[in-house]
Parts: sequence; structure tokens; C-alpha cells
Amino acid sequence: MSKVKYKYNPETLSYDEVELTWRDHLKKLSYYAIASIVASVLILFFSYGYIKERGKNEVQYDIEKHEAEILELKSQVEDLKEISSYLQQKDDDIYRVIFGADPYPEYKRELGIGGNPNVKDKYKDLKHGDLLIEVSNKIAMVEKKLYAQSVSFDSVVAMAKKKEELLQSVPSIQPVHNEDLTHIASGFGMRMHPIYKILKMHTGLDFTADIGTPIFATGDAVVEDCKTMSGYGQIVILDHGFGYKTHYAHCSEFKCKKGDKVKRGDVIALVGNTGASVGPHLHYEVLYKGSHVNPVNYFFNDLSPEEFDEVVRISSQPTQSM
Repeated sequence: MSKVKYKYNPETLSYDEVELTWRDHLKKLSYYAIASIVASVLILFFSYGYIKERGKNEVQYDIEKHEAEILELKSQVEDLKEISSYLQQKDDDIYRVIFGADPYPEYKRELGIGGNPNVKDKYKDLKHGDLLIEVSNKIAMVEKKLYAQSVSFDSVVAMAKKKEELLQSVPSIQPVHNEDLTHIASGFGMRMHPIYKILKMHTGLDFTADIGTPIFATGDAVVEDCKTMSGYGQIVILDHGFGYKTHYAHCSEFKCKKGDKVKRGDVIALVGNTGASVGPHLHYEVLYKGSHVNPVNYFFNDLSPEEFDEVVRISSQPTQSM
């Protein structure tokens, strides 16, 4: 039903009833639609400006935040470079010196340093591209130096283990109890042979002791042989590795067998009087790379400096070997 509308009539000075047609309604609706569209456009215009400005501020904030993060990362990379240099100095000047090793080759530390060539293309168009390229190259450099350092430390650890094994294996104690240093009967060098009565090279030390006195391995070793040998009588031969061997001659009894692994201080035999011997004693020899060396120089583990000097004095006296 059409809505009733009144219109003033100046002739009759009264309001006459006017009925609105569908065109009038359509026209009125058009006005509302146009007004709504205009209002929406105005709202969108002002909102776009606000959103654009806000978005710009957020982007700028993100850029500044990322720039700060990149600078912080750069600072951390510089700290890592200092740590890497410190570790290198410790490695070359302390650890490798302890084990008598040459410094880790510099060319291996620097191998491949120069950064990733693809980094430049990746970051060159960014606002902070130069900074990103610099940081990326430094990270690559530090990674490679730290890897080289880890390889170097692996070799140092291997040297330490080898050094520990060497220290346990090198002959370094007296082969019989000799706290009062009175049991050395004859030293290393030219001595009068007790049977042939001629000067002959005495290639070891003679320790006087009662038959049955325990004989100790002077370092960790593998028993190379237990046998009877001309002149030496019953002899134990130990292979200590690292070029060292020891001989224990004139034994009365073996306490080990070929192939056994022994530790420093283990009883390997008993003192006897077998072979070319004129009395119960132990003839002890140390060989390094196949050559006889003076055993006195290998008593450093159980002698004080004063006791060592006394042993040297006693063993150097021109006595007859046994």
C-alpha cells in the first residue's frame, strides 16, 4: 500500500492528500544509495590513508628491528672470531708445545676462506645488502676456522693419548727393589768380563740380589719372548713399543710367557744365576731402536735427583761385571 503524503495548497490554504507513486519511491531510494556510496568512499579514502601510514610505520619498524638484529649478529660473529683466534693461540703455543708437535698448518686454517660467492647476488638488492653480505662472509669464515680448529684439537687429543701411553711404556723404574742403592754391582760401559778376564762392552747394569728375588717390568709392554739364550741364561725380553725393549737375564724362573701384556711393576721373573754368571744377580738392558743405551738414564720415576746422582756415580765405577 502506498504511503500517504500531504502537500500544502496555497489557493485553499489547506493540505491536500498526495499519494506517492513507485517512481517517487525509486527516486528516494536512489538518493539513499548515492549517499551511502559517497559515505563509503569517504570512509575508504580516509581509512586507506591511515592504513597506508600505519603499514609504512610497521615496515619501517621491522626494517630498523632487522637492522639492529644484523648488527647484533655481526657483533657476535666478531666475538667468535676472537674466541677462534684465542683457541688457535692456545693450540699452537701451549698444547702442541707440550707434546712436541709442530703448529697446525696455517694454510689448513685458511683453506676455503672467502665466503660464499652466491651471497652477493642473494642480498645485493636489499636495503642492508652490503651488511648482510659482510656478516654472511664472516660467518662462513668463522665456521671454517672453527672446523679447522676442531680437527686440530682432535689430533692434539690423539697426541695426548699417545703421550700417556708412551709415558706408561718407557722403562722408568729399577727392575729390582733397590731403595738403599747398594745392589748395583756393575754399570754400563767397558768392563772386565768375570769369566774371560778381558775388557768387554757391558751393555747393561748388574743388580746383586738373592735367588728368587722378584724382577719387575720397568714399563708397560708385551712379552716378546721367555727363553734360554747363550751367555744370558734364562732371559725375558719385553717390547714396550715406541722403539724401546728391555732384557732381564740370568733368571731362575719365569713369571710370564710369550705374548703376555704386562704393566710397569708386574713381577715377570725371579733373580737367578743362569748363563755366564759368577753369582746370583740380574743383568738388565735397555735398547732404543735396536741400540743398547745406559739403563741408568731410565730410572727417573723412582729416584730423587740426589739418588739419581748416586746411582750414576756407582754405576760408573770400573768394577768387574758379573
